[in-house]
Amino acid sequence: MHYYRSNSGFGSTMTPVVKNLILANVVVFMLQTFTGGGLTGRLGLLDQWFTFVPRLAIFDLQIWRFVTYMFLHGGLFHILFNMFALWMFGSQIERLWGSRTFLIYYFVCGIGGAVTYGIFNLAGMEAYIPMLGASGAVYGILLAYGLTYPDSVILIFMVVPMKAKYAVILFGFIELMSTMGSHGSSGVAHLAHLGGMVAGFIFLRWTVPALARGGAIGGLTEALRRAKARRSMRMVRPDRNSGPDTPDQGNRTHGNENQEQIDRILDKISREGLQSLTPEEQEILRRAGRK
Repeated sequence: MHYYRSNSGFGSTMTPVVKNLILANVVVFMLQTFTGGGLTGRLGLLDQWFTFVPRLAIFDLQIWRFVTYMFLHGGLFHILFNMFALWMFGSQIERLWGSRTFLIYYFVCGIGGAVTYGIFNLAGMEAYIPMLGASGAVYGILLAYGLTYPDSVILIFMVVPMKAKYAVILFGFIELMSTMGSHGSSGVAHLAHLGGMVAGFIFLRWTVPALARGGAIGGLTEALRRAKARRSMRMVRPDRNSGPDTPDQGNRTHGNENQEQIDRILDKISREGLQSLTPEEQEILRRAGRK
């Protein structure tokens, strides 16, 4: 597993959806154990009905399996790692996006992992191999974290420090290579991990803008725009309450006018995105950033 530290703060308060997801996973894990699975490391009665089995989910239309498999786990370390990563990365993403959008994204990634696993395992005995765990959704959250906080530092395997943006690329590459090399023999659903990341990427880059125009989940688009704007604000906005007054009144007035112009540009970024800036506005921001 991987541990991280970031400028946004490690060990921050657990957010509502993350807390409820962890609680739901723990309760289901206890039920698994009572029905012969969970801590036993075997597939119990609950697992037989709610794990993701490609042929049953797709051809027998047992569509609940696309969702329920995400709340089942194959052992203590399996659930501990997934819930630790969900808390570590998910809380910050939920705090930025809001609970509703975060929950939608979580299930999109989890279902995307199941779809990917199912499509590539519809032939032969692999069509009957059950898959379980929240890893597909967690890998999607890792992707979102890397895109949102690219310069936060993750300690890979508790040893190697790496920026989140590079860690996401590394994990995606590892899953891709593992998928090509394991052929289902490793006991790990690498396809679901990779599918969760791909589904998350598609959701963030293509689906969200289209849905936002219809007002369905525009909160995510707005949150991403505001995050970019806040990063720009940290670069170019001085602290108006710090430092002594400028001796020259003319310089002070000129500075206020420049700051008002910068504020208008930053507000435009928040509303319409960075791509909406004119060349003149981009140059004003660049000059402000160099001061």
